[in-house]
Amino acid sequence: MKNKLRRMLGATGGTNEKTIQPERQEEWTEEQAAWRDRGAEILTFEEEWIVRIDKRFELEERHGKRSFKEAHDSLQLPHPPLGLDVPLDRIIFFDTETTGLKGAGTTIFLLGFARFEGDSLLLRQYFLPHPHFEAAFYHHFLEDIGDEVKFVTYNGKSFDWPQVKTRHVFVRDRVPKLPKAGHLDLLHVCRRMFRGQEDSFRLGRMEERIGHEREDDLPGFLAPMHYFQYVEHQKPEIMDGVLKHHATDCLTLVSLYDECNRLVTHREEALPAVRENIAVWLADLKIDDQSVSHFERASELSESGWFRQGLLNKRLKKHEEAAACFKKSGGFLSYIELAKYAEHIAKDPELAYDYTEQARQLLERGHLLASRKERLLQQLDHRSNRLKRKCRS
Repeated sequence: MKNKLRRMLGATGGTNEKTIQPERQEEWTEEQAAWRDRGAEILTFEEEWIVRIDKRFELEERHGKRSFKEAHDSLQLPHPPLGLDVPLDRIIFFDTETTGLKGAGTTIFLLGFARFEGDSLLLRQYFLPHPHFEAAFYHHFLEDIGDEVKFVTYNGKSFDWPQVKTRHVFVRDRVPKLPKAGHLDLLHVCRRMFRGQEDSFRLGRMEERIGHEREDDLPGFLAPMHYFQYVEHQKPEIMDGVLKHHATDCLTLVSLYDECNRLVTHREEALPAVRENIAVWLADLKIDDQSVSHFERASELSESGWFRQGLLNKRLKKHEEAAACFKKSGGFLSYIELAKYAEHIAKDPELAYDYTEQARQLLERGHLLASRKERLLQQLDHRSNRLKRKCRS
């Protein structure tokens, strides 16, 4: 595909042979007029031009099972780790379409975002009609989003935004600097929240959680082929399926953010396993008060969940509660923690020794890497010997 794109670049030439500053309808090229007839804007920069397509949605409109107003309200709640500490119009639900998946030769040909403005949601898409018009492409995009933004993406932290930065290098002498950008990647959020509940974390799979079903959707892997056909024939209808697919991606980000937000803030009921995942995630982020709340609202926990709740209580110096959680967990790591509790908090070396031996039995029956098992057994031997000496004294 990259070789085909290079051939097209050579065919269209590296210089602009047309006057790309139409002021009257008769000055539009046939290609530009076709876009204008479809309601798009033609934006110019120097001797280059791009296409910008806007669509506004009323807050009462829906994408999936909830309205955009519900997402609008979610964005204004203070709730780490999903809190976005910028004004509402600086929150950009952002997605791109590219000619490939990686490499300096990969070109972004469509990028856009959804953003709340006043009492509506703006969906804005930027289309690159010719690969050598990237200066105009990034000039208008960067001018529109401003100096300080927070991106909400799906795998955008490791793909979409790094790809923008890579392409920006080629035009940085002619276009604005990249903004100071924060990032919330919903892929990582969903992996933490729905771990063990999903066998795939594709965005399409997450759409099932927000109650949205795509109809006549163009698969994303076909988008580059359509773009190459467009570059060859300059007919806007070739891009219809790609534009629709990209627009749906952006709107899905809005509704998916609201879905995750509701689970974190307890405004939506969750399965015990999801509640446990959220509690563990928040504990890892040391957002302890919210982690405690999620653990308490989980009607049941796994062995791992009881262990993590025990560690959280231990960190909060709630030693009796921690010991109760470790007993319910019952794994060898939990018995090691119980041995520590008995020795250092309860001051009962005999009980600590018993817990250590129970940990040893579980460890010997467990399936671990031989090197790790050997290391843990050596640590238990050291603990047992020390506790024996304490019991004798």
